[in-house]
Amino acid sequence: MSAAALPKYSIAGIRLDGGRPCLDFVNTIHDRFAAVPVDYLSGPAQYREWCARTGLLSRQEADRIAVTAGVLGEARNFREHLHALLSARIDRRALPASSLRHCDRWLHRAWSTLTLDPASPEALSWPAAALDARLPLKRIALSALELLKVTQPQRLKRCASADSCGWLFYDDSRGGRRRWCSMEACGTVEKMRRFRRS
Repeated sequence: MSAAALPKYSIAGIRLDGGRPCLDFVNTIHDRFAAVPVDYLSGPAQYREWCARTGLLSRQEADRIAVTAGVLGEARNFREHLHALLSARIDRRALPASSLRHCDRWLHRAWSTLTLDPASPEALSWPAAALDARLPLKRIALSALELLKVTQPQRLKRCASADSCGWLFYDDSRGGRRRWCSMEACGTVEKMRRFRRS
């Protein structure tokens, strides 16, 4: 499916199954392993809508940012490096050095923008001047840091769909037995397959 067919996937209807902002970000490729995957961040309007949909920006903030082709390119590049890093963690492989460096740069960008704010719950805040199209990417970098720092590695998973999904998620279920990005999506497809085979 080409990017031209994207209107079928309204940003408002996109599932947020990752459980963390950084995972929802890498999941902005629909059916990552399909012959022709769909990129939810295909243009400036989609990027703004997705940032508002996920709460990385308020609706008013999203409407104010200017999203250039350069920023979209940076977002897609960051997404691929972050996906490579998290996939390596899931597969218990060595972290790719280039992706580690790339994600580290975004983390440093985020920290360099934050200011000390004792009145905020985390003692840090984003100054008004930080509002631009890269702010969501900086917030995603901090989300990735939090994911890698405080979570249980075995709960970071990839959808068990045998086909094209490829979405990542953090398994917050009590028993840690979640297998699908969504039971209503890939889980249901697998149930139908099992039914047909029986």
